[in-house]
Amino acid sequence: MSRKQSTPTSLKLALAALLCACGLLLSGWAGSAGAQTITVYHFNPESHSDRNLVLKNTFDQYFQVSHNIELQPVDDRSTFEGLIAESPPSLFIMSDWQFHQLEADRKDLIPYLRGLKDNNDTFHKLLIGKGPLSPQHATVAVSGTDDYVYSLLGKMRLNTAPLPMQQLRLLTVPKDIDALLAVSFGMADAALATENSYEKYALLYRNEYQQLKVLGTSQPQKRLVVALFKQHLPALQSALDALVDMDQTPNGQLGLKLLGLDEWTQLKTTRHEGGQP
Repeated sequence: MSRKQSTPTSLKLALAALLCACGLLLSGWAGSAGAQTITVYHFNPESHSDRNLVLKNTFDQYFQVSHNIELQPVDDRSTFEGLIAESPPSLFIMSDWQFHQLEADRKDLIPYLRGLKDNNDTFHKLLIGKGPLSPQHATVAVSGTDDYVYSLLGKMRLNTAPLPMQQLRLLTVPKDIDALLAVSFGMADAALATENSYEKYALLYRNEYQQLKVLGTSQPQKRLVVALFKQHLPALQSALDALVDMDQTPNGQLGLKLLGLDEWTQLKTTRHEGGQP
């Protein structure tokens, strides 16, 4: 008479554990495959894009600790505005200047968060040089895009004669500090820089700073905004919350610093409620 061989209890337990582990792994794959990554697009005409890779890596390290979110820097304005034209369920970090360029045609695009630096949501750009500029021609070192710079210079309160806008030459550099250095070393006649950058320059390059003077001051400029399409607000709330919490962690603080900010604050009055950002 044949005798059935019994499976040892320890082997049964091992097989059960293996099947359970496989089930959890498969369910994890299914969950991650089904989860929709939220993309945060960023373009800022007020600054140069040479640090986009550093910016992306820093933001992604912050986001991916507990969020399914990624930052996607964009190199040029036309690509950025092309993405906005598709009305995706995404967030857009942009300059206040650019938001107001878009708002007339995109009434459903709303500003939700505003950046702060030193508890202030505005800043000034300064025109800085060694002396009065030539009325015939001048080279201005800048870290922003041409369209933004010309718009800013055209409305600037000047301490000298009007700028020769038709003969103006722009020298694009990575950062405001580089623009100021270009003036100090004779590569440009003037530089555009924020007040914070000018103060930092005074600490880093004391002798060079003493040769410079403020030639003009911009109107108050609002800091960066985070905008989205109103219909996508519920789906993007978790990403908005993640941005608001950035100042609570070292990686988040570093990401904010790369944007020239200390924190994000929710706008009290937004356009879809009948007000202005």
